[in-house]
Amino acid sequence: MALVEKAKKSGCMVCGADIVYFKVNKTKTCHYCGQVVSANAQCINGHFVCDSCHQTDAVKIVRHLCLHSHETDAAILMQTIRSHPHFRKHGPEHHSLVPAVILATLRNIGYDISDEQINTSIDRGQAIPGGACAFLGICGAAVGVGIAFSVLVAATPYDGDTRQAVQQVTQKVLSRIASYNAPRCCQRDCWIALHEASKLLRNKFSNTFAISPIICEQFLENKECIQDQCPLWPRN
Repeated sequence: MALVEKAKKSGCMVCGADIVYFKVNKTKTCHYCGQVVSANAQCINGHFVCDSCHQTDAVKIVRHLCLHSHETDAAILMQTIRSHPHFRKHGPEHHSLVPAVILATLRNIGYDISDEQINTSIDRGQAIPGGACAFLGICGAAVGVGIAFSVLVAATPYDGDTRQAVQQVTQKVLSRIASYNAPRCCQRDCWIALHEASKLLRNKFSNTFAISPIICEQFLENKECIQDQCPLWPRN
């Protein structure tokens, strides 16, 4: 049976059970590929899935939709991707989603963005490990905005101006995400990141994209939901 046929939409990819995080990394064997790697989590039944296997099919979905969609609203494109049956509610695949959605949406409103730029943003997003929001102190959604801006301005480590600019972008987005005293929610953090990216684009390039409000429909499946403290919480 293929990996995507076994994968659960939330919780453990193997069995759907709750995930537990370690205080320090432990050596674990991936259930799917058999790699023995340093891990920061497993499910309560002992299953561990490495980041590469976790993202495999989801990143293909991000790549395909962002390269071929004509959607001009970043929130709609984001939710279209996340609604796919093989795209999970939480996970490091969201780190590629954010920059790809930004660049794809800009292209769809007329900005000159190439396939290579979108693919580059996805590849860079894949380098951000799962759990970065707590274990590295920076949310992958915020880094995703930095990645998108880095691609837009062709930033390099040698160029002080562009290096500073993309770091400032990431800092501003992270500040907004970190204003919530909340456990992880990839939907919430990605939407906030895209919302902030739209404002930053207006300030820096006099160009922006639409981002619709989202009314959360997954809160019953998210045990860590902050409910009415979340900007996506149903108000009526």
